[in-house]
Amino acid sequence: MFLKFLFEEQAVDNWFGELKGDPHAVESVVNHVHLWDVIAPRSRAEYQVLSELAIRIGEMWSAALERAFPARRFLVTVTDEATDYGPTVSFRSV
Repeated sequence: MFLKFLFEEQAVDNWFGELKGDPHAVESVVNHVHLWDVIAPRSRAEYQVLSELAIRIGEMWSAALERAFPARRFLVTVTDEATDYGPTVSFRSV
């Protein structure tokens, strides 16, 4: 399952090749949003708010996926590591 606004068939096909056909790995790559790509923080306070927002978005995605697909299970991940590109939310089926 892929986020509609991020889905590009050619890119997904490329990821399937790169990730040896692993659908969970492809979902994780395609279904991730770096909040810095959507909202660029200009201060430490704004960065902190984005970190908190990422947690809330992850909670909303979990609830929405559970409601829309009650028979399926998903792993929603929220990261904000110094080595990553800012707060990031992703999901994949399990």
